[in-house]
Amino acid sequence: MPKSVFRGVRISGVAGAVPKYRVDNLTDHAFVPAEDRKKIVDLTKVAGYRKTPPGMCASDLCQAAAEALLSGLGRRPDDIDAIVFATMTPDYRVPSTACLLQDRLHCQTSVVAYDINMGCSGFVVGLYNACALIQGGALKRVLLLAGDTQTKLCYDQDKNVVFILGDGGTATLVEADPGAGEIVIELMTDGSRFQNLYVPAGGFRRPSTEATREVRQQPDGAMRSDDHLYMNGMEIFKFSVTDVVKSIAGFMDQQQLSPETIDLLFLHQANWFMNDKIAKKLKFPSDKVPYTIAFYGNTGSASIPLTIAHHFSGQGSRENARCLMSGFGVGLSWGIVSTVLSGIYSPPIVEIA
Repeated sequence: MPKSVFRGVRISGVAGAVPKYRVDNLTDHAFVPAEDRKKIVDLTKVAGYRKTPPGMCASDLCQAAAEALLSGLGRRPDDIDAIVFATMTPDYRVPSTACLLQDRLHCQTSVVAYDINMGCSGFVVGLYNACALIQGGALKRVLLLAGDTQTKLCYDQDKNVVFILGDGGTATLVEADPGAGEIVIELMTDGSRFQNLYVPAGGFRRPSTEATREVRQQPDGAMRSDDHLYMNGMEIFKFSVTDVVKSIAGFMDQQQLSPETIDLLFLHQANWFMNDKIAKKLKFPSDKVPYTIAFYGNTGSASIPLTIAHHFSGQGSRENARCLMSGFGVGLSWGIVSTVLSGIYSPPIVEIA
């Protein structure tokens, strides 16, 4: 798609929330030999991640993040004009979880509320929607929630995913501000490759049955059912270090950006090896590429805002930090954002017991 340029819109704050329970990749997953567990951690740099208990959903994490964010910014629920919730793991198939969050956050009934069924690129797509609602819909404040409980999609003995995918939720306040600079966003999609990262059964195309729920050894050697998440790691890696890198490089050229003029590169936290390849191909120094993959894992739609929240809550928000962001994965879909973050509020990451 052509790049969309939004003016008079700014990101005021970003907050994150994670479950308190931590999975340790070196000591847990006893179905994999200890030596192999160490090799996986050395490659991915995911020492551990957070996992929700039964009954805890992405909406709970996003609600906690939203409450911390609004309280810290001094905003009331009545100040919110829209709730956009990006997730692959809603509370129910029907209705949109954003409708539930309108009530749980005590927002007014005139609020616009809807879900976006996106994963790794969910934050970027959600930000596009939030900006469009403000610039094109004359709204003042949009609460963008992005979160996933991906551990609920995984079979707990599928070594292709259980060492990487974690749970997290975030809240980002996007506001109208006549003095704000530009937010430039480009979105891309290639649905021909959707089967490289998907859940084969459980939807309406192929409903869940006793046969689809049967856990068995799959052609790739891993154990899971067709109701669990499948990831072709090699194809996702090739997509990320070719298509995504090419798109980011082209975006930077057209926007006249360079690693020297960009302060921070926030990438979807896929895994360290993949992201390191992307950063090196784009010639970004390591000190400009924040990571949370080591202790939160790959949190899907939450990964970019969770990394932003973690970075600024620890480092403090600087004035006029030129940031480049890119989310990529499920769909296959990917997107790029260029904006200046100036004085944003980020409280410490909330932990939910």
